[in-house]
Amino acid sequence: MKSCCMDYNCIQCCLETSMPLSNRDIKRISRLGFDTNFFVTELDGWLQLKNHDGGCVFHNGKICSIYKDRPEGCRLYPIIYDKDKNCAIFDEDCPHRNKFQMSKSIIKQLYVIVSKLECEMAKRKRNDGQNNKDYIGERSL
Repeated sequence: MKSCCMDYNCIQCCLETSMPLSNRDIKRISRLGFDTNFFVTELDGWLQLKNHDGGCVFHNGKICSIYKDRPEGCRLYPIIYDKDKNCAIFDEDCPHRNKFQMSKSIIKQLYVIVSKLECEMAKRKRNDGQNNKDYIGERSL
């Protein structure tokens, strides 16, 4: 599959990104020597890439410093999951979206990633709830 930033010298997807991160993405990037506090933020329970100066923390305005190890969602872009429509779509913010094809295998990859992200978030919420119960229980003793 073609990549916007490499084939079209475009960085639109790296500006003000809200790219979700799976545990696998975080482990892979951490193994490169980056502290999770540098690149991970949480928004409404979702772990995602941080932005710095208007763009992804790994993009310097010209290139992605972790391109070969970038998150799974970045690899599939400009194909994204539309939660409201419950389907794969081309991101309207991508100026080159009409130059890509949406194959069944890419859609399947996207659904696997979305499912994984949802499971990981549900597990975090359960763990947070359990930790809160434990804390409340200890506190009330």
